[in-house]
Amino acid sequence: MPFLQNTWYMFGHAHEVTTDSFLNRTIADVDLLVYRKTDGTLAALHDLCPHRFVPLHKGKQIGDAIQCGYHGLEFGSDGQCVKHPVTGAQIPKTACVQSYPVVERDTLIWVWPGNADRADASLIPDYSFLTQPDRRNVGGYLHTLANYQLSSDNLLDLSHVQFVHSSMQASEAFERSTFRVEQEGEEITTYLTLPNGLPPPLYRTMLDPGTPLDITFEMRWNLPSCIRLRMTGTAVGKPEEQLFQTMSAHVVSPETASTSHYFYINSRTTDLDNPEADATIRNWQEQGFTQEDKPMLEAQQRYIGDRDLMSLNPAGLKTDAGAVRARRILAERIANEPQIPDRLDTRSYA
Repeated sequence: MPFLQNTWYMFGHAHEVTTDSFLNRTIADVDLLVYRKTDGTLAALHDLCPHRFVPLHKGKQIGDAIQCGYHGLEFGSDGQCVKHPVTGAQIPKTACVQSYPVVERDTLIWVWPGNADRADASLIPDYSFLTQPDRRNVGGYLHTLANYQLSSDNLLDLSHVQFVHSSMQASEAFERSTFRVEQEGEEITTYLTLPNGLPPPLYRTMLDPGTPLDITFEMRWNLPSCIRLRMTGTAVGKPEEQLFQTMSAHVVSPETASTSHYFYINSRTTDLDNPEADATIRNWQEQGFTQEDKPMLEAQQRYIGDRDLMSLNPAGLKTDAGAVRARRILAERIANEPQIPDRLDTRSYA
């Protein structure tokens, strides 16, 4: 399965990479190592020494360079070999590593695996709400044995919460739910509204459990699989009377054709200094994402295997509309993208 190359993929949370610890992950079938230089800025390299093809993460960082743990060659942030461990020894011209554009923004780390000349940081989706001082963020990471587009489908159609997350979010208003999709350019937004219903169990601690409300899930999707959820509760029939609003980031990056990285962050404006509130959120993230979403997605993947989901002619529901549009946009971009030369060609040494 081909991946879009000329795009920004989330590599990790900013706090995962410090000046004392680098991080390696595979993104879109590319093995990457990201580290911080001594000035705190980020660098991204292909996680493979060109000498004997040992992963660089088996080595260590020395200043602004990464030393291979096998024979001691050191590579700078531009990928060039900057030091041979033997004084006076010649450094082969082919002793270089592919480097990649990398950006830290809104507490997230993004990498661009495609043509570096086309890397435009303005194309990174907006998650600036994560840096607002009046918010408290609680997030995490989940490795999933499923294609990343299955996770994107799952997020764009939140009607599944009625069943997959029934103990937390089932609503007696579900049978009256409405769904619509908006598209602006390559950005997709889905809206699922549960009208005139009592608060689901997850929200009863912050709302009067006996007072009905309208709840709307707004999911914004950007290439390749970057989603922002705005969840709003309003008085019945009065959208201007807001009772609560939460924001969250959900970004899925492909690892391989059948595995993916899922990054999530809940951002709230209440109980900012309350560790119990943090713990509550972590508990339902663990239950909802790890115990409920993950098994469902992995079961899908086991059946689908290496086939394309749409080639199986799945029965379509109205709530699939956002996911189908997103898949079409992504497929079109991939189909029209120029081929990038294989970076793993065997090198000859002189």
